[in-house]
Amino acid sequence: MKKTFKKKSAMHIETISGYDRPQGGSRYADKQPGRKKEMSKRQAAGRRRRRNNRMMSLLLVVLIAAAVCLIAVWGITSYRATQTDKTKEELEKIQVDLTGLESPYAILLDDETGTVLASKNGDDRIYPASMVKIMTVLTAIELIDDLDTEFQMSYDIYDALYEQDASRAGFDPGEQVTARELLYGALLPSGAECCAQLALEAAGSQEAFVEKMNTKAQELGLTDTHFTNVTGLHNDDQYSTSHEIGKILQAALKNKTFYEVITTHSYTAKATQQHPDGFTFWSTMFKNMTDEVVNGGEIIGGKTGYTDEAGHCLASAAKINGRIYILVTAGWAQNTDSATYHISDAFLAYNQIAPPENTE
Repeated sequence: MKKTFKKKSAMHIETISGYDRPQGGSRYADKQPGRKKEMSKRQAAGRRRRRNNRMMSLLLVVLIAAAVCLIAVWGITSYRATQTDKTKEELEKIQVDLTGLESPYAILLDDETGTVLASKNGDDRIYPASMVKIMTVLTAIELIDDLDTEFQMSYDIYDALYEQDASRAGFDPGEQVTARELLYGALLPSGAECCAQLALEAAGSQEAFVEKMNTKAQELGLTDTHFTNVTGLHNDDQYSTSHEIGKILQAALKNKTFYEVITTHSYTAKATQQHPDGFTFWSTMFKNMTDEVVNGGEIIGGKTGYTDEAGHCLASAAKINGRIYILVTAGWAQNTDSATYHISDAFLAYNQIAPPENTE
């Protein structure tokens, strides 16, 4: 009789070394949880090392970037300091004597730094006459958003201007104009109607606009300047100094629109119903010059002024050997036949900055 054997099932248990395990299973199966724990610790340590390495790399990048920035700042600062020293040395070489000017009040400034290069009673109080229009135009530019929007010249502003015999550019009551045209009309031919209309458009009234002008003067750090009107017509309470008018012009020249206007010789307003062919006005300064050339450069722009109380005034700018200089003269009474004496004073002062033998 044949013996039959049953095939051992997968779950048949055999004894090895005193303990039981399922047949076919790994002899290390019972050790896996501990190994996993050990591996988990090694992985966590590895992650920490990688994280620390990344942090160190990031820190290194930050330190390198900071070092580069510090070197760049140091380089720029050193360059600026060198340029400042160079500029200071150049300005110290300039010797200008204003005592020979006809104007009793005068100041010469470096436009970039505001350094006073020469003064003749430059901090004494004066009546500024139409040099006021420099502040009027600068303030209007800053307050009016769109200089090319058209509006109508107010009928209300003209009676007072006629009564005071104020200078006008030529715009008529009711004429369609833009603020940009009025800027040119205010600075070049010294049009009082342009200033009055700019004030209305910018602030609603001349009184409110004048407050804006005085606020601007405070922002510029002026302590001896006060405005009462936008035209420069005489008022005992409207005053400044040659020095502070120079500071106003210095600030204004930094404005691109102002610079473009004041350096223009003439401007033609567009055709309107009142002026079908348009009309052209000229700078009151440039029209009295046969030539704007001075030693090493040229006079690039300026604003004249005159009242009986203020005398003849001129705030001008010249570019000489690549630098811009500002000259303000005031107070010369019109007691000679020459109507261009203040222009002559400008040439006398500017020609001293770069004598012929030192021009480039």
